[in-house]
Parts: sequence; structure tokens; C-alpha cells
Amino acid sequence: MWKKSSLLLLISLFGTCLGRSVKGTNDVKRLRQDKRWFPISPKVVIFSMYADENVWVEPFELYANITIPGLSPLFPQVQCDWKGEICHITTGEAEINAACSVSALLLSPDFDLTSTYFLIAGIAGVNPFTGTLGSVGLARWAVQVALAYEVDSRQIPSNWTTGYWLEGTEEPGQAPAEIYGSEVFELNTNLRDAIMPYLDGVKLNDTEAAMTYRANYDYAPANQPPQVFFGDVATSDVYFAGSLLGETFGNITKLWTNDTGVYALTAQEDNASLEAMVRASKAGLMDISRVILMRTASDFDRAPHNQETVYSFEYNQGGYEPALANILIAGQPIVEGIIEHWEHKFKKGVKPQDGWLYNSDVLHTLTTRKRKRNFGRFRG
Repeated sequence: MWKKSSLLLLISLFGTCLGRSVKGTNDVKRLRQDKRWFPISPKVVIFSMYADENVWVEPFELYANITIPGLSPLFPQVQCDWKGEICHITTGEAEINAACSVSALLLSPDFDLTSTYFLIAGIAGVNPFTGTLGSVGLARWAVQVALAYEVDSRQIPSNWTTGYWLEGTEEPGQAPAEIYGSEVFELNTNLRDAIMPYLDGVKLNDTEAAMTYRANYDYAPANQPPQVFFGDVATSDVYFAGSLLGETFGNITKLWTNDTGVYALTAQEDNASLEAMVRASKAGLMDISRVILMRTASDFDRAPHNQETVYSFEYNQGGYEPALANILIAGQPIVEGIIEHWEHKFKKGVKPQDGWLYNSDVLHTLTTRKRKRNFGRFRG
């Protein structure tokens, strides 16, 4: 009787530890048809967004490269270890790439992801009032902040503070009135709490350059050493910067989360990935309560008081290198903890917080209980 442990032997026939790929040849197609080594059922799948974030191959020996259709042309392979316990994909940057790549993986017949945990692990901008360069943020909420109306700020009414306001409304600060479905996602905070002990005592990477730049800020935590913290992610294809946009998107985060979200980190992919995952969960292909969203801070989203916004944005703040290093420093113990404590802690899943099933996405896709969600008006 063939077992999934045969993955090592069978993949080794078609690839080497030097990274040669398992491709869709006739021989491999025949092996797929007899189901002796597919589908692969990893315990953990890691998402990177672009090449520099892929820090996982050597530490976890992800040398089994499996090509599946629909992944990014730049990153067409899933990388797995020889046991099939840990896999990794690079989605490509921004929302469209993320949605397409994640969907391709979740729909692939070569993988059974129904019991898999997912670690979304990439760099991000950081709100200096919530974190600093090199910090590691773990999110409860992901908010698609730029899905809104926009008028150039030079042409807004004199009593407005921003050119962004939510669709279906008449001015900034009004509660959402028109919903597409991908605007906000809530993650399993009990899972986030369950993996936090694995980060106790973790020494995050820091650099002299990052220390020097963060000293320009006269308040904490911006001017403090990096640490692990809880904070939510703003998703936008536009790579934005500046205190005014930061304040605007902080207010939008509060609107979409009923004043419970904390605008902390900025990224380009997460709502797109999570939308694909909600749909796959509805189809029984995965369990979105098993998703961890982790971002490490590479740059501040706004300038210190003594610098101009564009100067700060274009300046080498020194956070890129520690942010990349801390993806692995924080992510590796999470992955290892899930693998090590699989049988008694993670195999059956971590029960989410009360109300999560209803709030996991704004359309309440995963529950049959439907009602109009109560969004409050944010008052600054």
C-alpha cells in the first residue's frame, strides 16, 4: 500500500535537491492519475509575495518543486519539503497576482489543503504609532482601504480632510453603504494567541541604519527596538505614504471594523489572498480559520516631524534588511511549533473567537445567518 511518505522517493525520481522541478510530463501525469503520491497534504503552507521574501527554502529544505498551472509566470512552482509537511508559494505582488496565485493553489487537484495551516508572511509599511522598523505584526483584521471614491485632495470641499470616502456615501466618515465583499476580513485571534508562545524570547534582527533612522521620531514605539505586536493590515495596490493618507486609512479601518481595528501595517496583497481563501473555504477546499497573517515592518508609512514626506519615503530608512530577516526569525518558530504540536494542539483546528464565523468576511459567506451588518460612523 503506497503512503504519502512515498513522496520523497517519487519526487526524487523527477527532481533533485538542487531544485529541479517536477513538471507536467507524461510520466508525471501518469503518476498523478494513479494517485499514489498526490494529493499532497501539507501541515503548513507559507505565502511570500516576491522573491526577496522567500527566506524558507534552505531552512526547511523545500527542494521538491511542483509546477501547477495558474501560478505567477515569475514563480510557477510550489516548493515543498520531502515529507510533504511544509510547502511554500510566491504569489507575485499586488492584489491581482495574489488572488490568481492563491486561487490556483487552492483549486489544484495535486493538493489536499483541508487541514492545512497558512502563514501569510511578508514585509509591510508600518504606522509609527503602532510599531517600528523590523517589528513583527500579527493581524486580526485586513482592510481594503483604497476601495473607495477618490477626488484629488486639491479639489475637495474646504470642510473635508481627505479625498477618500466610502462607496455609496456622500462624504468622508460615513458608514459603508455599498459592499463588494472583499473590503474586510477577520482572522482567528485564538489561533494567533496559540502561536504566540513560540515567539517568546525571539531576538529580532536590527541594524545600525534602522536604529539611526528611527531616532528621528520623538515618540514610542517608533523610536524603540523592534518587537512582536498585534496590529491590523491595510491592503492597497497603491504604495502610499504620508500622515494624511495614514490618518485617512486609519479612519477607514475603524469604519469597516466597528472601531475595533488598529491601522498598523500597509501591504498590497492580503485582502485578495483572503477573498480567494474564503471562497475556497465555502467550497470545502480549506479552512480559513487556519490562516495566520504576519507582516514585518520595512519602512514607516509617514515621515518624522523633521522631514518632508517625499524625502522620508525615498530615503533608505534601514528597515528592509531586518524586515526580511525577521520574516524567518519570527516565522520559523511558528511553523515548527505547528509541526511539533500537531497531534494534540493543531490537527483538529483551533476554535475561533465568538462571532468569527459571521465576521470572517463582510458578506458573511461562511454562515447561513444573514443580516445587514451594523457599521458605525467614525468621529475623529
